[in-house]
Amino acid sequence: MNRIPERNRPLVILGASLVVVILVAGGVLLTGQLGPPPSPPPSSPRPTESPSADPGSSPEPAVRAFLDALIHARRTDDPSLLEPHVTNRQSSAYRTVAAFLEGQREAGKAAITTVLELEAVRVDEMGDTAELTATLLEAGYDIDLATGGPLESPVTLEPRELVVELKRVDGSWKVDTFETRPTGAPS
Repeated sequence: MNRIPERNRPLVILGASLVVVILVAGGVLLTGQLGPPPSPPPSSPRPTESPSADPGSSPEPAVRAFLDALIHARRTDDPSLLEPHVTNRQSSAYRTVAAFLEGQREAGKAAITTVLELEAVRVDEMGDTAELTATLLEAGYDIDLATGGPLESPVTLEPRELVVELKRVDGSWKVDTFETRPTGAPS
């Protein structure tokens, strides 16, 4: 039996440790990372039904087009993407989103939406105004605005009730106001 003399044992352990560190470092350099390759960020979800060729032709496609624009606006903190879908820049809908995105931009973050679905959609039209109510299902995560890197793990929000007021402007439905509240909350 070959035994390592007591006085050489620390040198052997140090040498073996050094070999392991070199092998791990070489592996990291060859693969470029320690873990599995990162998965690409999920593509932007679309509201459950795609808008028609003219999203302003009726209230529901108008709201879905607004939500689709909101997904893209949150990714870049650019509220101007909503302009084609709101009554005007002074509308509550535009100003609410613009203020939220300004706060996000000041904090140096944006957001990726991974889920945005409407369920139990109901539309009540009253001449040139309409109200859409639905259950809103939403998930996503914040990203660093400069690098696009995630700042948190994906978060799924509790279902909320979405209430959207629309107006017909030049023959096309546009979002004027919206609010979300816990499902079952009094109107």
